[in-house]
Amino acid sequence: MLTFLFLCAMGLAFVALIAIPALLFGLVFGIIRFVFGIIGGILGLVLAPVGILILGVLVIGGVIVGLLSLLAPLVPVALLALLVWAIFRITSRRPTPTF
Repeated sequence: MLTFLFLCAMGLAFVALIAIPALLFGLVFGIIRFVFGIIGGILGLVLAPVGILILGVLVIGGVIVGLLSLLAPLVPVALLALLVWAIFRITSRRPTPTF
């Protein structure tokens, strides 16, 4: 019985030799994780409005580019209308001013 208690105590000591450094290691990394979490949260609160503004500008720019891309097939029609207007302007007689 005494041998069994001795072996249990030795096993407990061996587990404590492994467990205590592991717990301290986990505690240190837990504290570091907590500190970086607080810093990340503060940075998120500060930088989130800037990110939302940039996102808004990008969305508005995307909508404008999308609308302009819908008008792109009309460029040949506009150029043809400009050519017809130029020919009309060249061939039409200008009225002479009367004083």
